[in-house]
Amino acid sequence: MAGISTHIRGAAPRCTRRLVLAGVAAVLGLAVWTNAPGGTPSAAAATCPALPVGLSPTGPGPTRFTMLIRINQQVNVDTWTNFNESTGGLGDRLRPQDIFVINTRFDTTTPAVAAQLASELRTAFPCNRIIGLNGLSFDPSAPGYAFSLVDSPDVFAVMNDYEKDDWNAGRATDPSRPAWTDKFTKAFPLIKGWNGTLAATMAANPVGASRRSGLAPVDESAWSYGQIAQDLDKKNRRLGGLHLGPLSIQTQDACANGGAAGFGARAKSIVQQYKFKTIIKKVKVKGKKKKRKVKIRRKLKAKAKPDLANLSLQISFTGSPNAQESMAILSTGAALAASCVPAGLKQGGGAFLFWASDDSMRLLFQQPQIATLRPATASSANSGGVSP
Repeated sequence: MAGISTHIRGAAPRCTRRLVLAGVAAVLGLAVWTNAPGGTPSAAAATCPALPVGLSPTGPGPTRFTMLIRINQQVNVDTWTNFNESTGGLGDRLRPQDIFVINTRFDTTTPAVAAQLASELRTAFPCNRIIGLNGLSFDPSAPGYAFSLVDSPDVFAVMNDYEKDDWNAGRATDPSRPAWTDKFTKAFPLIKGWNGTLAATMAANPVGASRRSGLAPVDESAWSYGQIAQDLDKKNRRLGGLHLGPLSIQTQDACANGGAAGFGARAKSIVQQYKFKTIIKKVKVKGKKKKRKVKIRRKLKAKAKPDLANLSLQISFTGSPNAQESMAILSTGAALAASCVPAGLKQGGGAFLFWASDDSMRLLFQQPQIATLRPATASSANSGGVSP
């Protein structure tokens, strides 16, 4: 799975949270969010900087670096809307390009709860974008509902977690759904069909029609993520751009099992799929009657080439790693996770979805590689934030 952690902490009373959100906006002089097409600030939000067209900006590695922050439940919102690290906050580490990802697959995050979390984040962060990450279930009252937040004015995009567990969990609500398959030639038509279902559902919604649709697929070495990205681009053409499809690949195991070198190698392979198309061709071999099959890489034309800025790689980790655990979120420590980020940036990546608890994220910011990319702001000690 993409990583579901159930670290529970007591939440502050709702009235206290509202005061914190209002205080954060007042202290930082943040602009009021306006509902502009695509979920980005309108021209009226004058204090919001121009946000990147993709998930991450272009430019050198440090400039591209974009954090996608997992939000499972209220306690995570309380942590990130508190700008005082001495009282447990992490909001001072964010930059305008960073993105919140509300994981509606968490066991208590029903569609109604997800909408409330999105609203509170929007109040505290008028400029930062929000993505809804849903499961593949058609039950509109339960966590993991495939179309959660489609009608939310606070989100920038909605993505589905495309993996075996979510696929099978959703089959109970979709009897016509075939069995899961790992074989890409069979999986790709299903993926395109699913992308079409989400895009059509969003296009039919007055709010969702101006939001992006995306996917967070499992990482399989034989899958072509360039082709998936191309399909997502097509599904988002209604928004007026050629390359607007967000894709977040579950690359956690590459970091957990291979460290920086392994993660860098996997990132390089995926990036190449965004630039080249691999075809199988039969060629004549001198002195042989039978032709031989060979793989040929062809550079994609500009119109067909997906935008790397819409690619997000995933890293899972914990503050108490156990090397014997099979899941990356339980076996990978903050130091190892931090070492994988520069490796991904070197290969052209920019956005990284971090699957980790708030406590684990605190450890991540202590690592030299991340501390350099996301230092605490000077306002963190004097923001007057309240500990969640």
